[in-house]
Amino acid sequence: MNTADIDAEVGLAERLMQRGEVLQAELVYRRVLDLVPAHMAASRALSQLALLRGDSTRAAELLGELVRAHPNDAQLALDHAVALAEGERLRDAIDVIEASLVFNPKHFPSWLLLGHIREAQGDGMGALRAWYRAVIGAQLEGHWKDQGSTPPNLLAPVVHAIEQVRAGRRELLFDVYANLRAQHGVNALKRVDRALSGYLKEWDSTPGDPRQRPRFFFFPDLPNTPYHDPYLQPWAKRLEASFAAIRDEALRVWTEGQRLQNFLELSENSRLEDYLQGDGVTPAWEAFFFYRHGHRFDANHALCPRTSEVLESIDLCRIDEQAPEICFSVLKPGSHIMPHYGVTNVRLVMHLPLIVPAHCALNLIDVGEHHWQEGKSMMFDDTFQHEAWNRSNETRIVLLMDCWNPHLTRVEQLAVKQLVEMISGFHLADRAPNLPGPLR
Repeated sequence: MNTADIDAEVGLAERLMQRGEVLQAELVYRRVLDLVPAHMAASRALSQLALLRGDSTRAAELLGELVRAHPNDAQLALDHAVALAEGERLRDAIDVIEASLVFNPKHFPSWLLLGHIREAQGDGMGALRAWYRAVIGAQLEGHWKDQGSTPPNLLAPVVHAIEQVRAGRRELLFDVYANLRAQHGVNALKRVDRALSGYLKEWDSTPGDPRQRPRFFFFPDLPNTPYHDPYLQPWAKRLEASFAAIRDEALRVWTEGQRLQNFLELSENSRLEDYLQGDGVTPAWEAFFFYRHGHRFDANHALCPRTSEVLESIDLCRIDEQAPEICFSVLKPGSHIMPHYGVTNVRLVMHLPLIVPAHCALNLIDVGEHHWQEGKSMMFDDTFQHEAWNRSNETRIVLLMDCWNPHLTRVEQLAVKQLVEMISGFHLADRAPNLPGPLR
């Protein structure tokens, strides 16, 4: 038979199915499969009929052949895993799903099924991990946020997964860096555990210094120093040594009129005057970003190759969707950045002043002013309330960058990175209405 004849046979089988002549349709599908092994439509149809009869073994055989022929098809792998699970071959089902997720990490129904199979195996932690990936990932892509964005056949398992993830939030957060705990020992992560338990309100982790109020995450066992020695960063002198080249590129960006972004990201209910004031003609705090919330601005790196080279030689604080944040920070004449707090003390803020007119300063409230000196780096903890101003008639530009708090060990940095990324996943999903309620 040629392709047209095969297609005609498949069409005949489909019409027989529609008329309810199931046995006749199955005979036709089998005939097609004899002629074309692992034929997609015939194999799928026969596997569905086998499952309806309770013959999960035959269904798994048919779908397994399809998966081998189409190894990157996530839906085929999912169907194969379902058939294996129906036959109580749970370990085989997990192997199939995990192999598929290597190539299709955003196939969220596969994560969902993986969670349910692990739950059936009694692997509660494994189930929570899979459900977290399923629910958070799907919601960030706009799915499973409500009944309308959830396929009816997935509604019940999705609701179950959301409920379990919400109930297991604490377990998930402590588990996210379990690999580091196993590798480096419990003592190496004791400070992270304490910080996390404080974040979860299991004890009052409010900083003892009333001037310090992180908006997001506080690591309680770090020195609570407002201003830090910038040379605690091993790369600080390398940064300063490149001052002239970086300044030249910042000047070129400014004089050539490269497009800048507002540094402030205001919500609908925020008022600009709560964050920026001044007596200048147009007070403004703008930025030429190299990184923002961890995203790299490739075009800006290309425009400033020397600055980019220096930045990429530094061990940056990299947290998905969060850090690093690096830019030429441009404060226009007569602009005053109002007092505010940063998000966390696990990272500090480094400034390399590039163009600093007179009457410009950073002020940590009730600590003291710092007057920038061009080419002289400085570092501070922005969880202390702070403000900045430019009271001159010229523009001020500094290279602003966040960096790891140097009092964290390397293993603590890795744990904090994994922990904050998971917390951020919860927060992002919390912004959308979930089926049974937000994942708090």
